[in-house]
Formats: sequence, C-alpha cells, structure tokens
Amino acid sequence: MPKKICFAVSTLTQIESLIELRKSKSKSSIILIKYFLIKGFGVEWLRSLINYINKKYKTHNIKFFVDSGYDQGLSILLTQENIDYIKLKNDKIILNKINQIAKKNKVLLNPTFDVVDLTKIKNMQKKLK
Repeated sequence: MPKKICFAVSTLTQIESLIELRKSKSKSSIILIKYFLIKGFGVEWLRSLINYINKKYKTHNIKFFVDSGYDQGLSILLTQENIDYIKLKNDKIILNKINQIAKKNKVLLNPTFDVVDLTKIKNMQKKLK
C-alpha cells in the first residue's frame, strides 16, 4: 500500500491554492504545519486557521499534520485541540506516555507520510499535475 502524501506549506495562499488544485482530483488533503510556525504564532492561531479553512472549503476533507519538534507540552496541547496527526521527536518513554493521551483523543502520533514541500516549489500547478 503506497504512503499517503502530505503537503508542507508556510502561507495561507499556499494552502488555498493547494486546496483549489486538489479539489477536483481528490476528496481529501493532508497539510503539514511546521514547528517554527506553531512555536511563533501559537496554538490559538492554529485553531483559527483550521476553523477558517474548514468553513471556506466545506466539501473538501482537510486534515492537519502538525510538527511539534521535541516540545512535549505543545504535543499535549495539540492532542487536546484534536489535531488529526502529530509528529513528535523524543525518547521511547515519553512517546509511549503521549501516545496514550493521543489515543484517548483519537489523534495519530508519528504517522509515516511522503512529504511534498511546497515552500520550495515555484510553480505548484505543474508539480501537482
């Protein structure tokens, strides 16, 4: 079974253009939000971004994959926000404890995706086709 594709974005315009391009071809998209964006803007910004995107594109199923780096506290906050997928780098003991919290909130911890970094691509339309 092939891995799912995840798209790394850094701006709202990239998210909107990605969804517009993928709306006709597929029913769902997975968007990766990198650690430095969450650390800089905060969890409230992420919550408002998710609400905005879900209201604007109701017919398209959008899931968010958030990188929390080595920050365990941020990963626990993200599980409470019911983010779909969380990436956490840490030792085995802490990963097991946070995975228990994630299972209760129905959040998948450290899934394997093929990541396409759209921040480095200039012409997104050609690359996605």
